[in-house]
Amino acid sequence: MESYLLGLAAHALPLCCVAAAALLQSLTGFGLAIVMAPLLMLFYDAKSVVALVLMLCLCGNLVQSILHVREANVRLVAFLYLGVLIGQPIGFQIFDMATSETLKLLINVMVLVSLLIMQAMRVRIRETNGNSVKAGVLAGITSVTTGMGGPPFLLYIAHTKMAPSRLRATCFLFFFLCNITSLVTHELGGYRIDASFTEFLYLVPGLLTGLLLGDVLYRFVPKGWLRQAIFVLLYATSLFGCAEFLFQR
Repeated sequence: MESYLLGLAAHALPLCCVAAAALLQSLTGFGLAIVMAPLLMLFYDAKSVVALVLMLCLCGNLVQSILHVREANVRLVAFLYLGVLIGQPIGFQIFDMATSETLKLLINVMVLVSLLIMQAMRVRIRETNGNSVKAGVLAGITSVTTGMGGPPFLLYIAHTKMAPSRLRATCFLFFFLCNITSLVTHELGGYRIDASFTEFLYLVPGLLTGLLLGDVLYRFVPKGWLRQAIFVLLYATSLFGCAEFLFQR
């Protein structure tokens, strides 16, 4: 126990990053992975970050899926998940071929593109079985490659007519399935996720602290201002990561 507490102290900065990402997720509904990934890359190798992000998101989505699974749109999740199963082998080939530095650039570019899409696009995509599978394919590719399956999925359901509670439950269930399948894909592909498990154990307290603190502070924090602060933070972090990659070459 004493060694674990000492380890927590040594992980103070990444712990704070995970707690901040979880807090922002809890307060605004903004994607946990897209906030956490560029911050953790300040401390870890990019390929390790993918496994860490997947495990931390799996931990949060598992609990929330259990609590809300009855409200989820299971039919939509089924077609999306079929696409995930198709897309993840493709994503793993990209992950396997990319160097850590290239993957770091890919993650940062994906965050930037996702931010621009979320702020600028108003495209309405029809919810059909075929479109659900296509969105799932893209989510499967990005999930196993970068740890972030959210952007393609969220763009697809951005204009859904589902009730907020049903949409929320659907997100929890889909992301849980996407996270666990991505981890299995990495393990089957020869990337031992247990190599990142120790770091995961040190970062879990930050995840739980951020989520619980967000629930307490939710009613007191101005959501509009906070969302803009998140965008500024992510733009700055991602642009810094891209610049670092370019100037190191």
